[in-house]
Amino acid sequence: MSTSKPNQNDELTFEQAYSQLQQTVAQLEAGNLPLEEAMALYEKGMALAKQCGLQLDQAELTVKKLTPSGDLVDFEEN
Repeated sequence: MSTSKPNQNDELTFEQAYSQLQQTVAQLEAGNLPLEEAMALYEKGMALAKQCGLQLDQAELTVKKLTPSGDLVDFEEN
């Protein structure tokens, strides 16, 4: 029986999570970390990326609800 622990990332705004994700990627790309620390950062990065994706999906759904046709509008074409 597994219990899910609350994720600290759930309380971050998109901007905060994205910023942390960028910092995490930069640390990993530097390549000067011990394996265990690199793995922990990788896991943190994956969780942050998932959270950002979920928040973007939610924003997309909100935009769909706000447009009359329910379709996403490409603002660059206008």
